[in-house]
Amino acid sequence: MHTLILAITRTGVELAGTLASRLDDPPRLLVPERFRDRLSGIDSARIDTYAPPLSARMGELFQTHRALIIIGAVGMAVRLIAPHLRSKLTDPAVVVIDEAGRFAIPICAGHLGGANALAERVGALIGAVPVITTASDTQGTIAVDLLGRELGWRIEASPETLLRAAAAVVNGEPVVVIEEDCGREWWPDTRPLPANLRCVPALEQAGEAAAYLWVTRRAIDPVSMERLGVPLVLYRPPETTP
Repeated sequence: MHTLILAITRTGVELAGTLASRLDDPPRLLVPERFRDRLSGIDSARIDTYAPPLSARMGELFQTHRALIIIGAVGMAVRLIAPHLRSKLTDPAVVVIDEAGRFAIPICAGHLGGANALAERVGALIGAVPVITTASDTQGTIAVDLLGRELGWRIEASPETLLRAAAAVVNGEPVVVIEEDCGREWWPDTRPLPANLRCVPALEQAGEAAAYLWVTRRAIDPVSMERLGVPLVLYRPPETTP
């Protein structure tokens, strides 16, 4: 599945061409037919055109692309994607860039879909400021749904559990990280840990908390998890080689 850059005006199409030429993974472009000639130097096989209304194409675009970069106003982008939003687990990343190329704003799937990272990458390529608004990023704390991803950890938790655990983190409630099968590599920052996070080596030392984030390879009984009465997110590191 490709990244798609969608532009509406002549200025937007020109910016789309500039961005497309700088991205490592060549995106597809969707532009009005009358502005197609503004994309000189772009492989024609990557260019598609549309006739209004653009809203008629959005359902298909949501299903067939992993990320959408929309050049235009945030309000317009929100109206285009709103009927097609389903779940943060499955929706594509959506980043909006203003026509002047000053700001890159992730508006959908910031964490799991990678929109925050895409906005930062786009910003670096065209000199735009990434406008990141997700609470964990603005507070400088952990993102429960991304923890350990770069280390190959696999998450085991329902969407509801993830949501409740994330809420505990960003609301400053006591959260325990159980480092049974990891070190502190999950927090590579030079800053101290957020004050509401406490780390212990085993569940038996966890004490009371509003949520538990448990890094372990051991088999866990779902019934025993339910007895805790608070959200518990399991993180499964890759098996070590002998």
